[in-house]
Amino acid sequence: MKLGSWNNRISVLIQNDPEFFDFILSPGDSIPQKNVVCVKRKWITYHPFFYDFQLGNWVAKDFIRAVQKLGKGVKSIKLVVMDDLVLCEALASLKYKMSCPIELIFSYHGHQLQLPERFGHKIDKVFFLTNLGYLESMAVNKIFSPEVFIVGNGVKSDLFFPLGTKQKLQLKKEMGFEPEDELVVWMANARPAKGLHIFLKVIEKLGEMYPKLKFIIIGNTGEINTGNAKIYQIGKVSHDRLSTYLQISDYYFFTSLWKEGFGLSLVEAIKCGLKVLTSINGGIEEVIEGSKGVLKVNEPNKVQAWVESFEKLREMEFEVLSNEELNNFHNYENWELKFKSAIEA
Repeated sequence: MKLGSWNNRISVLIQNDPEFFDFILSPGDSIPQKNVVCVKRKWITYHPFFYDFQLGNWVAKDFIRAVQKLGKGVKSIKLVVMDDLVLCEALASLKYKMSCPIELIFSYHGHQLQLPERFGHKIDKVFFLTNLGYLESMAVNKIFSPEVFIVGNGVKSDLFFPLGTKQKLQLKKEMGFEPEDELVVWMANARPAKGLHIFLKVIEKLGEMYPKLKFIIIGNTGEINTGNAKIYQIGKVSHDRLSTYLQISDYYFFTSLWKEGFGLSLVEAIKCGLKVLTSINGGIEEVIEGSKGVLKVNEPNKVQAWVESFEKLREMEFEVLSNEELNNFHNYENWELKFKSAIEA
């Protein structure tokens, strides 16, 4: 499972409402009667002279052929492309070539979208995770013509929620930790953009300052050879298992060093009642708006900035959001409603 991936979210939507999409073009077969197996192939060469030919006749061939076949005899088509701009470009080539009108919808999961003029005008709608993402995208494009919807992102509130003190201590013990341990979670892959290299240096300093701290690293599959017994490297885990690690923990570090589209793990941690330190990049500011127990790190490339911010966070008194507030905080059901409504608009 890819942590923070849209695959999990769209899979739940399909399970909840299997009739919403008439067909699903993908390499998988989640709903055999609806799935049309389409594989996106690797480029043979990136030479500009062969770009268009490769795109239509090799890279996205399966998707183009499937749409052409499914479009025969229908009055109109709505194509929803999930976070793949190359595939969106390929399908845009069909816009004025088929006998029925096509509405092309691009669900974008990054922050700043640079939309090439050669096909951007063929996209009817773009879905953004935050309004900040839309505004920055509009600022960097000379022409930005699609209709825009802010659909956000969503986390299952029945899976990510805070435990009571007694229940938390019991689960903590069952998972091999001592009651007095203070648990710090970091969760992402090991790309430099996610800031693991910064976090490991933060661990060295905080481990000396606070002997009861232990550090849980989730998602990174590469071996961390620090020799530090306080570091627990978990690797990739299922969503069910992920929630338990957050629920037994006390602090969450979101050390992202790039413009985040949303920061789904950040929301998962907040919904589980953790105190949070986060960089402010991309759409993060909008995502955490109104959250209690969250401190912003404005200079995230500086190790000392994280150390000093943690000292403040550890002493900070705050009231955890109520169950109702946490339930409504970027919950999955709200996202599904906005996403489906935007498609149907």
